[in-house]
Amino acid sequence: MIYNAVPCFLFSFSDNGKIIKMNREMRLKLGVDDDTIIGSQLTDLLTVGSRIFFQTHFYPLIKMQQSAREIFLTFKGPADSIPVLLNVEVTETAAAVEIHCGGMIISNRNRFEKELMEAKRIAEETLAENAELLEVKNALLEHQKELEFQFRKLKSIKEQQQEIFKIIAHDLQEPLRKTVFTGNFLLAESDKVKSDVAEKLEKIIGYTSQMREMLLTLQRYEELENKNLSYGAIQLDTVVQEAIKELDIKDESVLLTYPSCNPVFYADQRLLTHFFIELIRNSLNNRDPKKDKLKIEISMIETKKNVFMESADKYQYEKVVKITYIDNGEGFLTDSSLVFQILQKSAQFNKISIGMAFCKRIVEKHMGTIVAKSVKGAGVGYTIFFPINQTEQFL
Repeated sequence: MIYNAVPCFLFSFSDNGKIIKMNREMRLKLGVDDDTIIGSQLTDLLTVGSRIFFQTHFYPLIKMQQSAREIFLTFKGPADSIPVLLNVEVTETAAAVEIHCGGMIISNRNRFEKELMEAKRIAEETLAENAELLEVKNALLEHQKELEFQFRKLKSIKEQQQEIFKIIAHDLQEPLRKTVFTGNFLLAESDKVKSDVAEKLEKIIGYTSQMREMLLTLQRYEELENKNLSYGAIQLDTVVQEAIKELDIKDESVLLTYPSCNPVFYADQRLLTHFFIELIRNSLNNRDPKKDKLKIEISMIETKKNVFMESADKYQYEKVVKITYIDNGEGFLTDSSLVFQILQKSAQFNKISIGMAFCKRIVEKHMGTIVAKSVKGAGVGYTIFFPINQTEQFL
């Protein structure tokens, strides 16, 4: 029969809810047989929720309207519930009332609807996120424009600064060199120059030589900004000896001690030589006139130090070399950070000092640190930390 061949649910039940007939497709899906299902209550085949819906909405509706379309009921299957969408027609004769139902299983439809709803939810969330991202993007664009403006301004200032450095460090060298040359030439004619004039000439030559050295240091300081370091194994005694040689220290009242055996670390040897030249020169320039001898003591040990100096509650200790430099010069009573500024303005200092600023920049270029401590009249001490295994690849 066509009734049993139709691939959908077909069934009829009486006015009192008993099943009159049911097609083969429905029996197979519900796992029932024709002999036992006929005469049983339709509500026995429904889930609890659909049973309540049937009694409170479905049955009253079809009694009143004699038909219904797209009514949703859920039947109990052998393994899982089966959602079905039903169309209903009522036929009434003198003998009895029959309710005829035809339905389609909508399991896939429910899944598709859930997927569509989920896709809609994701789309709405994505749209909201895109709106936020767009707002953030616009804000970032504005920040980028501001950064671009600041970068151009900084670049312009830097170019101007480099030009000023070039004029100071290069163009002023020649007149100073000629001044020293002329002064030495006049002193060579000592028999023709009065003693008081010769003394003044020596002072002029001294001042001019200091100015030339300051300009050379300023030039090195400016060039250090873009300098690529040439790393090599460093022996402290070798570097200190080279600094002493370049300073040409022959004054026997200067006692400089340093150890002959130290841990090896890696740095730019030429820059480290300039570093000690400036430290020793600073000690010479600030020696205590009340003391017969200027004593300078340099030492070094291997230790460990936290690399997160500026970050709170972060710790990672790595091997470093700790260099200690102490002299018995005049010392100072001002803020120690002023020692490393080019223009030192305080109650004690009011001068230009490029040398110590150059020292600090050399240490920072090597990813190290330097601090100064002093007691007035008791000299000054510098503590310097250099990473042991610092290499060019980390810069």
